[in-house]
Amino acid sequence: MNSTQPLSDIFAARKEQFEQQKRSNLIREGLGKNSGSQTLSETIQPLTPARQHITIKPTPSSWEELERKLSQVINLPGLWITVRALYEAGQGAELETAVEIALATAKKSPFNLFAAMVSKKSGNWTTRTLKMVHDTWEVRRNALEVMDKLKLKAESAKAILAMAWRLKGTIIRFLGIATEQGTGIKNPVGLFFALTKKPQPSTA
Repeated sequence: MNSTQPLSDIFAARKEQFEQQKRSNLIREGLGKNSGSQTLSETIQPLTPARQHITIKPTPSSWEELERKLSQVINLPGLWITVRALYEAGQGAELETAVEIALATAKKSPFNLFAAMVSKKSGNWTTRTLKMVHDTWEVRRNALEVMDKLKLKAESAKAILAMAWRLKGTIIRFLGIATEQGTGIKNPVGLFFALTKKPQPSTA
């Protein structure tokens, strides 16, 4: 890399190379036009990395375990029937993440918010809540990939998650540019945070 070359030129060149490589990989893996056959829920597997403490998709819980978590956001008897049906339909991981979302985002009552999230009358569960859940899993997966490739400390998890939410899928393009093999990049962490215009957390 030419140290006098403008960062914008480096970014443009790396981005083009990364996109070309990504297209080639998609073709090789057979993920072209038929990639829509699986949902995000099916492709993301339960994972709790020990080092980063980021759970992408919760591991399946027993009803008793999930019930304790749901008790933080349910105070209506009828609602238990709805969520038990969702659990029996194999959506326990989705319910657990929905609880996390309700507790983290409720401005007043997580009980009211969660009731709206699983509402049968408005159809929120299938039209809005599942999308929020799957978006959450995708952001967590992106954050974990950044932390693993850049070998960042576990203490950086909160900052990287916030960045992943802000950048969404773009964060993976930046990561690919910064960690591209064979380009002689000596400080991928520094380049990554220069591209994302955010302060650099401590490395491992």
